[in-house]
Amino acid sequence: MEKNLYLLPRVLKIAHTIEPTWAKDAGRNSNSGKFSGTFVGWFDTIKVNVGRTNQRELTAIRNEIEKPIIENVIFTDSKTGKEKKADFYGTAITGETDNIRGIYKPFSFSLKAVEGRSDM
Repeated sequence: MEKNLYLLPRVLKIAHTIEPTWAKDAGRNSNSGKFSGTFVGWFDTIKVNVGRTNQRELTAIRNEIEKPIIENVIFTDSKTGKEKKADFYGTAITGETDNIRGIYKPFSFSLKAVEGRSDM
């Protein structure tokens, strides 16, 4: 089943980037200051900004995002401008209330693709 993040409640903005991923051995060489290590690849990353939500809306977002793997996420590829579909790792969503009525402050979360890009 395809997942359109814009169908989640109160989504304000979705931004796509393609970011490098390094293995655990990566870091700065203290002698030269250069970054070194094992390069894993380029991975799609999606950042989603969400506005104020009520408890029902926050629960709906958590039900879709707090999973080990979110399959078939549809997004606009910032490199090509075309619609793309990929699997992403899920993440935990933290809700912070701003009053006693149960309204949650705006928040954002990021998703990282499961597989690297082959076109980079």
